[in-house]
Amino acid sequence: MAAGAMAGIMTLGIAADAVPAAAASIKEKAAEPSIEVMRYVFSGENPATEEELQQVLAKYRKKPATMRQLEAQAQEVQKFLRTKGHFVSMVYLPPQGFERGVVEMRIVPGEYDKILVKNESYVSDEAVRREMGIQSGDPVNRRNLERGVWLTGDMQRIEAKTQLKAGNKPGTTDLIVKVKNKGPRMWGYTGFDNGGYRYTGRYQYSTFVNYGSPFGNGDLLSLGGVISNHGTDTWSGSVSYVTPVAHRGNKLGFSYGRSHYALSGEDMTKLQMTGRADTTSVWWQHNFKRSRVSNWYATVRYNWKELESKSGAFPDMNNPKKSQDWSLQANGDNLDNFWSGGKNTWSLKYTHGDLTIKNFVPRQLDEISAAGSADGAHTAGHFGKFYAEITRLQRVNDRVALWLSYSRQWAEKNLDSSEKMSLGGPYGVRAYPIGEASGDDGWIWTSELRWNLPNREGNPNTWQLISFLDGGHVDTYHDGNSRMNDRGNGRSLYGAGIGVNWSHEDNWAARVHYAWKLGPERAESDKDRNGRLWLQLYKFF
Repeated sequence: MAAGAMAGIMTLGIAADAVPAAAASIKEKAAEPSIEVMRYVFSGENPATEEELQQVLAKYRKKPATMRQLEAQAQEVQKFLRTKGHFVSMVYLPPQGFERGVVEMRIVPGEYDKILVKNESYVSDEAVRREMGIQSGDPVNRRNLERGVWLTGDMQRIEAKTQLKAGNKPGTTDLIVKVKNKGPRMWGYTGFDNGGYRYTGRYQYSTFVNYGSPFGNGDLLSLGGVISNHGTDTWSGSVSYVTPVAHRGNKLGFSYGRSHYALSGEDMTKLQMTGRADTTSVWWQHNFKRSRVSNWYATVRYNWKELESKSGAFPDMNNPKKSQDWSLQANGDNLDNFWSGGKNTWSLKYTHGDLTIKNFVPRQLDEISAAGSADGAHTAGHFGKFYAEITRLQRVNDRVALWLSYSRQWAEKNLDSSEKMSLGGPYGVRAYPIGEASGDDGWIWTSELRWNLPNREGNPNTWQLISFLDGGHVDTYHDGNSRMNDRGNGRSLYGAGIGVNWSHEDNWAARVHYAWKLGPERAESDKDRNGRLWLQLYKFF
């Protein structure tokens, strides 16, 4: 609008009794007519709320403003929208009369014109477009674009970057998605550790292999197995397949696993105890939020289990069982700036299932109602449990970090041994053996101080020293009866220790941790010792 026309519809806002000495100022202001702004209205497509935009301009209401100042206010609204993620939005003043002090601002949020995929990866163009989830004509929004980039990058062994350029139509932009491979299509590791059970073999040898996008869909095929030093009678293996499906952020997965054991050593060999477990699972996962700083997703899973334990010496005690359960789980993580910055993770899970004991004698023993140790475990039938876990990795400075972890399980009734939680082992209270203190209800807590040692330039090794405190408590049975005459139902374990973590640029990694018991609680699943050493060595490929 021309300045003369503006002058015809605006009032000058100059006092009628202005003194002659202010003549120069009057002439200057007369060149920039102003209005008293009473109200702002917004037209076009507003990607924010009316209240948010009115708050941005609240300080200018009922005050005079020139055309130049109104344009600056429109730019302020545009800046606000862009900080909200609408980073190609435009705000301008359309032709108007400013009647009664009403100022109209028109919003053009910007939309996508062409979506171009430059794909040099294992996955198909269709898979990239599905996970990006952006179509021509969609409004341009940083949060939506960031979500699409991260979900695309979550497809195995690829990375995605985006570029925006002006579209062919006014107010539009073209989106260019560049996708390339990140590492070989097949990867995995082989490893050794001493985290096995006393009677099935302390030393374990493992290999796991992943193959990315076997069908070009961003899918993943995984196979793995573990064998102990007790030979081929004790082993486990698994295969799984997961693929993105439907709209972006959805995955469908299948898995099958089998484990087999034979107890040996000391007095166990004569019992001829063996067992197996077969687990078939199917699950659906949906990612509700995906970004650099905050994520959360939910998983619905169905498990079918066939369990069996046998004794060659006591065949009447053979105990085949079957179990099926549904679970709903939510997981999330986020970064924050507390102290020097850190990362939080959390997980919540509820499981509901049904256990069937097939053989008559074990079923009758489970159902016995009596006092003390003669009471049956009452595990058959419906069962349920809740599980929660939270962790935090807190940065202290460039070399020091603090790791905190807490997990807890609540049962609705007495649980089968396959559903219990246990405290001991290299990922629990490290001063106690694997499988120690198993129970229906309980918690585990870990605090670990980590120090990255200084490293000379060109040195392929990275060293980290740690010190830790572990603790936990379980109730063996939910109903409070331990079924043992020599101790109560609850057990509490505590320990402390030191360790070293090592990695090499040729994809080697190792952990050596030593822990001491704190408190008088004796180990029951293995020989009681004051200290315990845990070893892990892995080669990644």
